[in-house]
Amino acid sequence: MPVEDLINAHRSRDYRVLATGFVPGFAYLGETDQRIHLPRRDVPRTRVPAGSVAIAENQTVVYPKETPGGWHIIGRMPGRIVSFSEHSIDAKLSIGMTVRFKSISVEKFSQIEVSNASD
Repeated sequence: MPVEDLINAHRSRDYRVLATGFVPGFAYLGETDQRIHLPRRDVPRTRVPAGSVAIAENQTVVYPKETPGGWHIIGRMPGRIVSFSEHSIDAKLSIGMTVRFKSISVEKFSQIEVSNASD
Protein backbone atom coordinates (compact mmCIF):
# COMPACT_ATOMS: atom_id res chain seq x y z
CA MET A 1 0.00 0.00 0.00
CA PRO A 2 1.39 3.45 -0.84
CA VAL A 3 2.35 5.52 2.22
CA GLU A 4 -0.20 8.24 1.43
CA ASP A 5 -3.00 5.64 1.32
CA LEU A 6 -1.91 4.23 4.69
CA ILE A 7 -1.88 7.73 6.20
CA ASN A 8 -5.32 8.50 4.79
CA ALA A 9 -6.75 5.18 6.01
CA HIS A 10 -5.34 5.76 9.50
CA ARG A 11 -6.61 9.32 9.87
CA SER A 12 -10.01 8.73 8.23
CA ARG A 13 -11.83 7.61 11.35
CA ASP A 14 -12.37 8.21 15.02
CA TYR A 15 -10.78 5.73 17.41
CA ARG A 16 -12.06 4.82 20.83
CA VAL A 17 -9.75 4.09 23.75
CA LEU A 18 -10.51 0.42 24.36
CA ALA A 19 -8.03 -0.29 27.14
CA THR A 20 -4.92 1.07 28.81
CA GLY A 21 -1.89 -0.80 30.02
CA PHE A 22 1.62 -2.06 29.21
CA VAL A 23 3.04 1.21 30.62
CA PRO A 24 1.19 4.20 32.13
CA GLY A 25 -0.55 6.19 29.41
CA PHE A 26 -0.35 3.42 26.78
CA ALA A 27 -3.86 3.50 25.27
CA TYR A 28 -5.09 0.81 22.90
CA LEU A 29 -7.25 2.51 20.24
CA GLY A 30 -9.56 0.71 17.84
CA GLU A 31 -10.50 -0.32 15.39
CA THR A 32 -8.28 0.51 12.44
CA ASP A 33 -9.36 0.32 8.81
CA GLN A 34 -9.19 -3.33 7.71
CA ARG A 35 -6.82 -2.38 4.87
CA ILE A 36 -4.09 -1.51 7.38
CA HIS A 37 -4.40 -4.52 9.70
CA LEU A 38 -0.93 -5.98 10.24
CA PRO A 39 0.29 -8.68 12.60
CA ARG A 40 2.73 -7.64 15.32
CA ARG A 41 6.37 -7.62 14.31
CA ASP A 42 8.14 -10.99 14.51
CA VAL A 43 11.04 -9.32 16.32
CA PRO A 44 10.10 -6.39 18.58
CA ARG A 45 12.26 -3.28 18.60
CA THR A 46 14.29 -2.80 21.75
CA ARG A 47 13.58 0.94 21.69
CA VAL A 48 10.53 2.82 20.38
CA PRO A 49 10.64 6.61 20.91
CA ALA A 50 7.92 8.36 22.89
CA GLY A 51 5.25 9.82 20.61
CA SER A 52 5.56 7.04 18.02
CA VAL A 53 2.23 6.20 16.37
CA ALA A 54 1.97 2.50 15.59
CA ILE A 55 -0.43 -0.17 14.35
CA ALA A 56 -0.83 -3.90 14.96
CA GLU A 57 -3.75 -6.20 14.24
CA ASN A 58 -6.86 -3.95 14.37
CA GLN A 59 -5.52 -1.35 16.80
CA THR A 60 -3.35 1.75 16.90
CA VAL A 61 -1.37 3.32 19.75
CA VAL A 62 0.81 6.28 20.64
CA TYR A 63 3.82 5.26 22.73
CA PRO A 64 3.71 7.51 25.83
CA LYS A 65 7.37 6.97 26.70
CA GLU A 66 10.37 5.22 25.21
CA THR A 67 9.87 1.46 25.57
CA PRO A 68 10.46 -1.75 23.65
CA GLY A 69 7.66 -2.50 21.21
CA GLY A 70 6.44 -4.93 18.59
CA TRP A 71 4.05 -2.68 16.68
CA HIS A 72 4.61 -1.17 13.21
CA ILE A 73 5.56 2.51 13.53
CA ILE A 74 3.73 4.70 11.01
CA GLY A 75 4.35 8.19 12.37
CA ARG A 76 5.01 10.46 15.33
CA MET A 77 2.89 12.70 17.49
CA PRO A 78 4.29 15.87 19.02
CA GLY A 79 3.84 16.68 22.67
CA ARG A 80 3.09 14.29 25.50
CA ILE A 81 0.11 12.09 26.21
CA VAL A 82 1.24 11.38 29.76
CA SER A 83 3.07 13.42 32.38
CA PHE A 84 5.06 11.78 35.13
CA SER A 85 5.82 13.55 38.39
CA GLU A 86 7.22 12.31 41.67
CA HIS A 87 3.73 11.78 43.11
CA SER A 88 1.42 11.21 40.15
CA ILE A 89 0.88 10.12 36.57
CA ASP A 90 -1.38 12.32 34.43
CA ALA A 91 -2.57 10.35 31.39
CA LYS A 92 -4.38 12.35 28.72
CA LEU A 93 -6.28 9.32 27.36
CA SER A 94 -8.71 7.15 29.30
CA ILE A 95 -11.06 4.31 28.41
CA GLY A 96 -14.02 5.45 26.33
CA MET A 97 -12.43 8.65 25.01
CA THR A 98 -12.42 9.30 21.25
CA VAL A 99 -9.28 10.15 19.29
CA ARG A 100 -8.76 11.26 15.70
CA PHE A 101 -5.33 11.56 14.10
CA LYS A 102 -4.47 14.27 11.60
CA SER A 103 -1.45 15.11 9.50
CA ILE A 104 0.54 18.23 10.31
CA SER A 105 3.53 19.92 8.73
CA VAL A 106 7.06 19.53 10.06
CA GLU A 107 6.92 23.20 11.08
CA LYS A 108 3.73 22.69 13.11
CA PHE A 109 5.23 19.56 14.71
CA SER A 110 8.27 21.60 15.79
CA GLN A 111 6.09 24.42 17.16
CA ILE A 112 4.12 21.99 19.30
CA GLU A 113 7.30 20.30 20.55
CA VAL A 114 8.83 23.66 21.53
CA SER A 115 5.58 24.76 23.21
CA ASN A 116 5.37 21.52 25.23
CA ALA A 117 9.04 21.69 26.23
CA SER A 118 8.38 24.99 27.99
CA ASP A 119 5.37 23.63 29.95
